[in-house]
Amino acid sequence: MVRLLCAAFSAAFFAITGCATATEPGPRSAATVFNALQSGCYVLVMRHANSPSDQKAPLGLSAGCTLGDGRGLDALGFYQARALGELMRDHDVPIQKAYTSPMCRSWDTAALAAAGAPVEMSRSQVSVDPAEIAAFKTKVAQELVGASGNIILASHSNIAPLYGATTRDGEDEVPSGVIYVIDPSDWQVFARIDLVNAPGQPSVAVE
Repeated sequence: MVRLLCAAFSAAFFAITGCATATEPGPRSAATVFNALQSGCYVLVMRHANSPSDQKAPLGLSAGCTLGDGRGLDALGFYQARALGELMRDHDVPIQKAYTSPMCRSWDTAALAAAGAPVEMSRSQVSVDPAEIAAFKTKVAQELVGASGNIILASHSNIAPLYGATTRDGEDEVPSGVIYVIDPSDWQVFARIDLVNAPGQPSVAVE
């Protein structure tokens, strides 16, 4: 009975306060960020991996995805997405599921970064409607209450900022090859993981 009461209290606590280390002050090391992710309850927001426009032979790997404007991931994009998935596995970061836009550049990014976790298309990842965004945020936050994994949202440069992604000085838009670790209690950035050439050695910075 005591164990059940503790579990219920813990779920209620996380529902109110967000993820375990979100309130820690000061800069956070890579170890701190990955340790937090190992406990789950975060949203990993990302723009699709590298996908230049006007591709002559665009490629989409995921069943049911849409190439749209002739844009799929290029060689660098497939490398980035796979490297992000390997990064999560190497650091024992559990992925509960991934939501993606219907576009192949986003869907393939989600499938590779999720490293085997279920991937589901969601129109929310192409919508700019405030009501739809608010409803989806509530849905995702509820799915993470008491969960031991994290949820990926893979979308586009105009959608990722609606879920907490931010740009740094000198960046015109949310870059590819970056994961924004978002606390679903307030949808603010807890950390930013940049994939810099060597996938096993990401730079981690708190915005």
